[in-house]
Amino acid sequence: MIKRLSTIGLLTLAAVSFTNVAVAADDTSAGNQQAQQLMQSYRSDAQKLKQIHDKTIDNNPQLAKQQKAFEAQVKKAVKNQGYDVDAGQKRMEKYAKQLQNKDLSDDKRKAVMQKFQSERQQMVKARNAAMQQPEIQQAGEKLQQNTIQAMKDQNSKTDEIISDMEAKRSKLQQQMGSAGQASGNAGQ
Repeated sequence: MIKRLSTIGLLTLAAVSFTNVAVAADDTSAGNQQAQQLMQSYRSDAQKLKQIHDKTIDNNPQLAKQQKAFEAQVKKAVKNQGYDVDAGQKRMEKYAKQLQNKDLSDDKRKAVMQKFQSERQQMVKARNAAMQQPEIQQAGEKLQQNTIQAMKDQNSKTDEIISDMEAKRSKLQQQMGSAGQASGNAGQ
C-alpha cells in the first residue's frame, strides 16, 4: 500500500528500520542496552505522533481529502511506472498468508519468501521512481506542510515530539555506526 508522505510516516518508518538494526545487534552489550532504551523511547514518541496525526486527519476533512488525492496521484504514477499496486498488494498478502502456514517445508518457505521480497522490491522501485517526479514531490511537500501545521494546531507538543524523535534518531545512528565500526575493527 502507498504510504503517506509526511514527517510522521518518515519518522515511523525510521523507527521500524532502527528496530531491525537493533534486533540484529548483540543483546548483551551495555551500549546496546542504551540503544534499546533509546529505541523504546523513540517508538513511544512515534506512537504519540501517530495518534496526533490520526486525530488530526479525523478532525480535518479537507486534509483527509488532500491526503487521499495525493495517494491516488502516487498510485497512478506508480502504475505509469509499470507496477499495479492493487495486484501487487494482493500477491504480497497471498505470500504472507502462505508464510504463516506452519506445515510449509523450508524449501517452499524460502521460495515464497523470495517471491515476497521480489514483489516488494518491484513495488519499492516503481514507487521510488514515481516519487522522483516533480509534481509528486510538490504535492507531497504541500501535504506534509499542511499536515504538520494541522498537527501543531491539534496538539501544541507536536514540534517537541518531532524534535525529540530527530535527536533520538541521530543518536541511534551514531550508536549503530559506532557499533558497526567496532565489530568491523574486531575482525581485522
